[in-house]
Amino acid sequence: MDQTLARKVNPKPRRKGGTYSVGAEDIYIFPLSESTNLFIQKVWTAFVNKMVSMTLPNGKPVFQYSIFEAIQDKNLKIVASATHFKMKQVTDRIGVQTIEEFIKNTIPISIQDSGNLSARYLREAILSVEKKARPEVYFHSLDDERVHPNLKQLLTKTMNYAAGIPLFIKGFPIGMLWGIRRDNMTPEQEEEVRQQLYSLYDIVDFVISKEMGIKGDPYYARKNIEKSDLHSRAKHLFYTRGFGQEEPVTTIVFDSHTYQRSYRLDASYIIPSGDGYSVSLKRFEPKDRNDSGKNLLLIPGFFCRRSVMDKVARELCLRHGYRVFSMDMRGRSRRTLPLFGIREGWTVDDFIQEDFPAVLAWIRDNFPNEKLVVVGHSMGGMIPRFYSSAYDEIVKRKSNSPVALPNPEDSIAGIVSITSPNFIRLQAQIPGLDILKMGLKLVPSKTISDFLFDLTSFSLQTTLPTVDLNKFFKFLLGLHSSLRAVSFDLHAKVVNLRDFVGYKQISPPEWYFLIEDIFCEESTKVVLQFLRSQLSQDRSFLSYDGTLDYTALQKNLQIPLFSVLGSVDKVVPSETIENDLAALPHKKNKIITYEQGHLGIVFHMPVVKEMCSEIDTWIKGLNST
Repeated sequence: MDQTLARKVNPKPRRKGGTYSVGAEDIYIFPLSESTNLFIQKVWTAFVNKMVSMTLPNGKPVFQYSIFEAIQDKNLKIVASATHFKMKQVTDRIGVQTIEEFIKNTIPISIQDSGNLSARYLREAILSVEKKARPEVYFHSLDDERVHPNLKQLLTKTMNYAAGIPLFIKGFPIGMLWGIRRDNMTPEQEEEVRQQLYSLYDIVDFVISKEMGIKGDPYYARKNIEKSDLHSRAKHLFYTRGFGQEEPVTTIVFDSHTYQRSYRLDASYIIPSGDGYSVSLKRFEPKDRNDSGKNLLLIPGFFCRRSVMDKVARELCLRHGYRVFSMDMRGRSRRTLPLFGIREGWTVDDFIQEDFPAVLAWIRDNFPNEKLVVVGHSMGGMIPRFYSSAYDEIVKRKSNSPVALPNPEDSIAGIVSITSPNFIRLQAQIPGLDILKMGLKLVPSKTISDFLFDLTSFSLQTTLPTVDLNKFFKFLLGLHSSLRAVSFDLHAKVVNLRDFVGYKQISPPEWYFLIEDIFCEESTKVVLQFLRSQLSQDRSFLSYDGTLDYTALQKNLQIPLFSVLGSVDKVVPSETIENDLAALPHKKNKIITYEQGHLGIVFHMPVVKEMCSEIDTWIKGLNST
């Protein structure tokens, strides 16, 4: 161990007498107040979950394990732990059997214990915080003899190096957060981790202070900590009056140390749609924009929130300099639902014919001198294509539309369609689906699909306007009602979702992120519309009432289209995209393929970087003749 590292971890001998200067040895650590302790108990799983989801700029995970030592009266005790592994050891009953047992086996260590390095670091941190500085980030080897025996007995052969930071709330220490890994880090990696832990320190302090002080909502505290961008550091927080919004918009200015660029995040603009519903927009605004003259609108897919597009949004904003809007359609959050509740569900037609044109009109009115490029994933790519190609028919049918219906050719410069089909033809393994398909071959497909559609519509619409797919998948997979409590114990149980994501690199934190934050409540009508397309033999996607064939109208699309395919995508196989789009005549059209699955293409960072670079080049080429 080098001298710099040793200097960080060697506790100084206690002084016999006092001096003018206050040293770490003099600091008394107060127990947490009961109210603070009760709130933090409901949040501290977020600390360790975020720690093991940290990645280096190349996308590789930083830590395999994380633990949080909380101040409990006059002791420090490990109260939360998470692992980045598949947790095969858990299912096979090898080694530590469960996270709960791991925590149960830990013994509280007195804050006064001379061998308690975490307590030493907390005292040093109090001195730093009192001087308006962040605490030190500590790196050291777990082979060091100074590691306390109570902790040493918990370590395995894969736990060799640790990085930790004291956490504070409103200037008071709450505990010590540790990330543990197998391999040592280079100086460059240590600096990257240091910057990310500073960001996490700020986020924990800000989020918990806010939630304890205003709403007292631990769910939102956990969610905001786990969704935070550790590659950037928040500089300023404002509440702004944005573009005619009735409620204030939360505006945060960030410095990204990964991208070396400052940016502004606005969340959220609420745009009224139809029947009391609304659409929510999040904006990423780089300090220095490119000169393309284009804004970008990102639309997520079926039963996904806009968070699924965050990696793409940040890459296009921070590396390539675009103003990026990320869209949540109706039903994705409480602010997008009618004030007095849902009377009935919504359809894909509502996304296409009301939500999308409402956003199109809002962006046009607020940024009249700039064209828009729409980037949609899965169903998010169907929406702008279907609106644009069926525009004349939509205008005829919706003469009394509650929203403006902008002409797409006047507003949209191009569409980027990522793993987005023209009709639904799943190859993923779904129980019973093959039997239904075989049955359809024996009778006229229109008859049987309409019968099933009408029957299912009648039974579901009258009792259940929406399906909470988050709960549905947890029930289907036999998972715990709150995944945050099981700390990524997912790989062994997720079967069909592996087809949905479709790439081998996905990690337990990403599984967790998908099921806890990405999958959302969806209307049964939307599910039924997709079911009809799946069961039909007509290779078409129809409106809910069956009178509008969006797929057939694709031939009318005059807007340049960049289609991105996944060669191992079992949700949207290339046969549902390639032939139809290749037949479109626009000379700026482009098709590109990556060896990825349905969600892997927007999750796996190396692919995201390459794809966004291709998108940037294509957008800039739209201005050329």
